[in-house]
Amino acid sequence: MWWITDWINRKDPVVELKRFQDKVMNLVQVNGNMENTMVGEEINQWHFHNSDASEVKIPTLLIHGYAASSMAYYRTFQGLTDKIQDLYAIDLPSNGLSNEIPLILEGQAPSPLKVEVHKDGNRFKIIERMDAEHHKSMIKQYEDYYLDSIERWRKNNGIDRFNLVGHSFGGYIAFKYAVKYPRVVERLGLISPLGVESNIYSVNNDWQLNKIYDMELTDPASRMYSKNWEIPKVLFERQTELLRWLGPIGAKLCWNYISASYNQLPTMEYKNYIFELLYGKGGIPKTARKVFTGIFTRSLLAKDPMMDSIDKLSAKKVLLLYGDRDWMNNYAGYRMVELLNQKRGQGYATYDEVLDARHNLFLDNPDSFNDKLIQFLGK
Repeated sequence: MWWITDWINRKDPVVELKRFQDKVMNLVQVNGNMENTMVGEEINQWHFHNSDASEVKIPTLLIHGYAASSMAYYRTFQGLTDKIQDLYAIDLPSNGLSNEIPLILEGQAPSPLKVEVHKDGNRFKIIERMDAEHHKSMIKQYEDYYLDSIERWRKNNGIDRFNLVGHSFGGYIAFKYAVKYPRVVERLGLISPLGVESNIYSVNNDWQLNKIYDMELTDPASRMYSKNWEIPKVLFERQTELLRWLGPIGAKLCWNYISASYNQLPTMEYKNYIFELLYGKGGIPKTARKVFTGIFTRSLLAKDPMMDSIDKLSAKKVLLLYGDRDWMNNYAGYRMVELLNQKRGQGYATYDEVLDARHNLFLDNPDSFNDKLIQFLGK
């Protein structure tokens, strides 16, 4: 793969990433208009308008997951634009071709909750409490980095109410946006979302110091829930930066990961784009990493999980959609749907799965993904 070393020292990574983005989008054929613009000198946006689409007339926004961009949805654009009159897909700030706007934080990084897990792995105790209010303030600032940028995007586009669909980390962001800006979200689609589970690290808990608690390893709706694994600290904090340190070896590791993760794609364009995004462009930007690690633990549990805030949700309908071979905790989504329907009435929330699909279900099986999403948005 001669081109791997050619990407290592590129002078203008933004120009190169746009070139790869355009190659991906050259594969996309849609009915109606397709326009790529920079909104508010901040957000890289794709807008698809099809005046003949009548099934979903409410504008619909797609939000990508972590270490990704709007291009993650490229295989869905044709099918979705046949049914959705105005479809939008954006790169969140510090992602893809959107600008890395400054992250300005008030206050120092809080000391983490210190948990001691018993050697049997089934019990735990809190050996040092955290300042919960300070933690909540910091988490809010991290979340608002994305939530307020989406709100600026909405206003810049002159949109009143819209459907919001988010994948993985983007699902977490979509949920939090719907809670913060309840008036503007019509229907909320959470696609294999990260951060659903209640858990022992939640800032909403009130633990007693040094008291022994039984850990819950199966029910993600319990505040006692936890996982028995953690990402190594250096990998969690440095992420793709480590690949750059490894030089050509890191490039090969990155490419091998991409090849395995996206082996169901019929062509190379998206794989090349992702390599450029994760390695050639210099890896995941520092701001994006800082926000992510400020919101999640090394077990990928949210410090302010969705499950703790479902009473605040005002969207008209909610969808939890997973791949049938998804690595994400789909049982957490199932339990969230159960609880929402208990509180709001049967049919308020829907759980579903896309067959023959993993975490990136819209890439593995775009036709089925489109059918299920349109069914949810249009009913």
